[in-house]
Amino acid sequence: MSERKITFIYDELHGYIRLEGLIRDLVSTRAFQRLRRVKQLPFAWYVYPGATHTRFSHSLGTEHIAETVGRRLAEEGYIAQDDVELVRVAALLHDIGHAPFSHSLEPLIMELSGLSPGELTEMVITQDPEISEVLGNHGISSGEVSSLLKGRSPSAVLNSLVSGDLDVDRLDYLPRDAYHTGVAYGRIDLHRIVSFLAAGEGGIVVPSKALNALESFYIARLHMYKAVYYHKTITGYQLLFRNVYAELMKHRGVGETLGFFTSAYGFTRAIREGLFYLWDDDTVAGLVSYALARRELPQSVEDLAWRLLSRRGYKAVLNEVRLCWSYRDIASRAEELRVAVESYTSLTSPKVVLFLDTVQIYDPDKPVGVIVGGREVRITEVDESIIGHIPPYVCFLRLYTLPEYEEDAKRALEKFLRH
Repeated sequence: MSERKITFIYDELHGYIRLEGLIRDLVSTRAFQRLRRVKQLPFAWYVYPGATHTRFSHSLGTEHIAETVGRRLAEEGYIAQDDVELVRVAALLHDIGHAPFSHSLEPLIMELSGLSPGELTEMVITQDPEISEVLGNHGISSGEVSSLLKGRSPSAVLNSLVSGDLDVDRLDYLPRDAYHTGVAYGRIDLHRIVSFLAAGEGGIVVPSKALNALESFYIARLHMYKAVYYHKTITGYQLLFRNVYAELMKHRGVGETLGFFTSAYGFTRAIREGLFYLWDDDTVAGLVSYALARRELPQSVEDLAWRLLSRRGYKAVLNEVRLCWSYRDIASRAEELRVAVESYTSLTSPKVVLFLDTVQIYDPDKPVGVIVGGREVRITEVDESIIGHIPPYVCFLRLYTLPEYEEDAKRALEKFLRH
């Protein structure tokens, strides 16, 4: 009988991660290896130089936490032993459909193809030939993996473990991103949370003695979105890159190369033919350099690309960040600002860009439960917790402009604010 192959990978967050069997086979596929070439935090290195880690290491870490929690929940009788492997696979593959430069390009990719990152992930899991073969050889249903990632498993515990408020994805990326950026207030008491996670009626819960660790998790999430994920400079370069990419698609040589990755049909064909692994940060960044070197781009596009590579991009002339109870709290103000900028100036995109987004810090309809006095209570309803007093969203409203148009944009902004 042949010896079972085992690989150990040393992770900066979790130490040694053991890969064997199904997990090892999935990690060896070209689609998963592609994640080595997709950065976790695009353009965060323009502010935090150490933030160059990848979705490969994050995915391994997420699977490691899923295995740790899953095995303990199975031993304690909360979930079936067979569910542990399903949870591990879903955790490992949860990011496999992310675009190069991730959140920088995903809104544009969705506009072009109509496909969200979740839908691309589902397509890769169910249609990539290598992944389908590995899952089939190990008796794992790709449909069950996809359903779990969408939170549609029959088990509320499994759903919340993989795609809930306190899921294994967030338990890995918060401390990992804090480690690589050096942002101290993004750190969480991971060991305590993982050690005390249990199963409740509506999903994952924690006992009251882990309440402080759970609160710290939510506060860390709030701070990381403000300080890292939606840092005004980082977001500005993501928007600039999105504009550069959109213009590059019109360039004949570049557009032909990226043609697969612009439509639902193209993605389906690329995935089924096993070519999805070619769509990574290196390919896209290389095409930017190629187009510049050929000197075939319109001057305006070449200027944008030069600004991106030289770190001389957008300036935020308005930066409003607030806690809010709903998207409506900021949407109407954003529309008023958009109209004002168009009325008071002749500036249009990409000279000026309006950015609006709302991020959920906790799910107001289904926050994590806490066991208090033998009873399961939402954390927002626990008397001693501060979470119920904090709005569930962070709202961002920004106006960006290229440096030479900063004064014009500021004058338009002053007129808007006076009214």
